[in-house]
Amino acid sequence: MLCPDEPLRVLHISDLHLGDDPQWSYQGVRPWERLTEALIGVDPDCLGAQGLSRAPFDLVVVTGDLAHDQGESVYAKLSEQLAALKVPVLVLPGNHDDPEGFQRIFTDSGQVSYCREYFAGGWRILCLNSQVPGQITGRLGGQQLNALEQDLQQNQDLPTLIALHHAPVEVGTPWLDVQRLEDGESFLELVERYPQVRGVVFGHVHQDFAERRQSGLRLLAAPAVSIQFEPGSAVFAVEPSPPGVRWLELCSNGSLQSEVWWLEGCD
Repeated sequence: MLCPDEPLRVLHISDLHLGDDPQWSYQGVRPWERLTEALIGVDPDCLGAQGLSRAPFDLVVVTGDLAHDQGESVYAKLSEQLAALKVPVLVLPGNHDDPEGFQRIFTDSGQVSYCREYFAGGWRILCLNSQVPGQITGRLGGQQLNALEQDLQQNQDLPTLIALHHAPVEVGTPWLDVQRLEDGESFLELVERYPQVRGVVFGHVHQDFAERRQSGLRLLAAPAVSIQFEPGSAVFAVEPSPPGVRWLELCSNGSLQSEVWWLEGCD
């Protein structure tokens, strides 16, 4: 289904795993270089050189693991780099992120922000926090789920996209599936009661994943900017792939289009 008018174009990136030292290597790649490569790769001029005709994006959503182990200094540097994109950027934490440093640098206002709710293009975008400090697995918890249900009950007019870090379902990679959202079933049971929720985007899995639920709800993971995990592997395994991002077009009629791009920069 094509959009009847100009869509809201969203760049979804995830799992940057940045270190304090720009030369630091993670599983054989330098995360800061991968981020630069990805941001160059989504420039409209670069896409045009690859035969992809795309307008500039209107919004960036970053679904967690911005830093690998370090915190505040990484976030400060990243905030400056993301601000250069000249569009609003929504960030939310992953299991590797430092919760205190994250909230000190990314406030709920400004161009690069950690805010729960954002309106654009006739859509609502809700950012949830699935981080449990000290744990790899994620959890939303009763308080956040109750607040989400009240919110969805009271705001049913606009199509809604929900973003979080952890996968709410198994993605078919066994060692990763045990790290998913602990209360993912409760979360999906809740959101599927509200048809205005058209999609859920997440990270953590370092691979492309897309599923359309029987209810019509879209579940969409972005590949990582840093490294990709081998899909379907029973044990930890890295796949030699370039940085990946997900592109979404959110239409005013509530429809959603999406695809994954693998970015190798421009020569």
